[in-house]
Parts: sequence; structure tokens; C-alpha cells
Amino acid sequence: MRVKIRHTIPGHTILDIDKAMKELVIEDLGTYREQTVIKHYGGRDEPDAIREAFMTGAMVRLFIRIQLEDSMHLIEQTEPTKITLHCDRATKANWYRTRTCTYTQVS
Repeated sequence: MRVKIRHTIPGHTILDIDKAMKELVIEDLGTYREQTVIKHYGGRDEPDAIREAFMTGAMVRLFIRIQLEDSMHLIEQTEPTKITLHCDRATKANWYRTRTCTYTQVS
């Protein structure tokens, strides 16, 4: 599953997010590891920040929806246990940074 979120028109954004959320396979009672990698545009090859956290599947659903509404523009789920969100447009609105957030089911 791969869905691109259009942030140009609010109505399209909501429709795209709803479509993506319906297609996601998330086990609500499972435990997931979240890893967020942030890089500044034109910076070094290594990331500027990495954040990791553990949460339930229900919280993952909530976090994904918030991230898609905010600035993430691409969501991918190639296997049932791994979800990846991308924001690779380094614009002024994104503070000239790119972000990748990966949720991996651990149990």
C-alpha cells in the first residue's frame, strides 16, 4: 500500500488521509517501535536527530493520522509489520528539513 497525501486543498487532504487509514493494517493491541529520523536540507549525510519510542497499535493509528495531517505526504506499508511515513520536501513550511518515520511491530 502506498498513498500520497495532497496538502494543497484541505478537502483533498482529508480524503487522502481517510483512504490511507482504511488501507492500513495495524494490530491495535500490538506493540510497535517508532523511529523518527530528521535531516536538515543541505546538511551532512548522517541524520541531525533520531527519536525512538514504543507504543500500542491504537496510539500508532493516532500518531500516523496527526503526522499525515501535519506535513507527512507519503505513507507506505509493504508488509503488515512495517509502516513508513515520508516528508522529503525541504521547504520553509517544514523548516528546511526532511523526516522519515517508521513504525515496526515488535509483538
